[in-house]
Amino acid sequence: MTPAQADSALRASMGTLVHEKAWLTGAAVCYGTSDDHRIHTCGLRREIRLVQGEFVPDPQPLDLSTVYDLASLTKLFTLVSVLQLMERGCLRPGDSLARLDARFTGLKDCTLEDCLSYRANLQTPRRIDAQQDADAAREMVFQTFAMPLAGERLYSDMNALVLKYVLEAVSGVSYIDYLTSQVFAPAGMTETWARVPASRLGDVMDYGLEHRVLNGEYRVMADIQPGQPHDPKARLLSAAGDAPSGHAGLFSTAQDLCRFARALLSGRLLRMDTLRSIGVNRTGYLLGDGSYRQFLGLLCFSKSPVQMKSEVPEWMGLRAFGLAGYTGNHLAIDPDSGVFDLLLGNRCHNRVSQFTPEAAAEGLGIEADGSGSLKWPDGRLVRSSFRFIHQKDRLVHAPVYACLRARGWLRD
Repeated sequence: MTPAQADSALRASMGTLVHEKAWLTGAAVCYGTSDDHRIHTCGLRREIRLVQGEFVPDPQPLDLSTVYDLASLTKLFTLVSVLQLMERGCLRPGDSLARLDARFTGLKDCTLEDCLSYRANLQTPRRIDAQQDADAAREMVFQTFAMPLAGERLYSDMNALVLKYVLEAVSGVSYIDYLTSQVFAPAGMTETWARVPASRLGDVMDYGLEHRVLNGEYRVMADIQPGQPHDPKARLLSAAGDAPSGHAGLFSTAQDLCRFARALLSGRLLRMDTLRSIGVNRTGYLLGDGSYRQFLGLLCFSKSPVQMKSEVPEWMGLRAFGLAGYTGNHLAIDPDSGVFDLLLGNRCHNRVSQFTPEAAAEGLGIEADGSGSLKWPDGRLVRSSFRFIHQKDRLVHAPVYACLRARGWLRD
């Protein structure tokens, strides 16, 4: 297969995601090495608007200028920042979080290593996003405490959320100022922000008008404005000047995310031995009944034997790592093969993204793969993005692998 043929097959798969099955309103799929990359785009950054209570068609094409809410991909920037400080001797794995930042009085027995590797089950007395205002939400963050690990699911927003404040306490600068000088600048990134400039708000992907069916109640999420984080904790905390949060809140373009991945693979942001340590499994193992405990590295997912739940493509190696964002994003990096695989999509805008309980979906006419349309109470047909995450291996990662092989970009 030639590179042109492989890229054509990738674009056809994107057409399935965006047009045929319509799990996503639009997407960019990117792949590359430390030296080069390719970007393909498909679909719209907006389909409709809400005008005086009416849903009005407003198709806006997605292109290379489109700005995406990175959602949980923000965690990778928090991770890189913390690892940089560890490389410089400013942080040590055994440091108590309470010693590093005295505001976290409930984390005296929680170490930096525990937090990075999800061996700390961090909780707050009450939900952060349920607080009445941004100041109360911020105070709730500092009441974080550690509970014993429980169950099979260990991944959490809280670890990266807490580490943002620790990073600020140790570095003496705000998180966004640290990122700007220590991550964005050396990576050559010029289109990544916590607060999108007014001149670029028109380029932001529309994540509003997300539809959910929760225990028989039909809801439309109409409260997200362009440039506001979709994540409710990050959105509330940003109002207190805490933008971005450590777990979500950055915005970027496909080009800038490729620059970030290439900078990691070239050793410009971290030593290569540090990069290769990120995806080493710290938590996961198979259980006797066929289930498993999540396979996690440092603030990310590591290679898992249960591929359907994995955030690392099947063809990547044992030291690869991956992370997905709720809005429809995914980034996986394989230091040994020297490649990255990036998806920036939108599963929220004008889509039914959630059914609770999940079994209700098929009873409402949704296909087993999560695609299809649901007749909303107002008579509109709304496409479903339910179970979109299970389509990535077949429709994104497999064709990306073919593209990388066709170009000879995979290292043995």
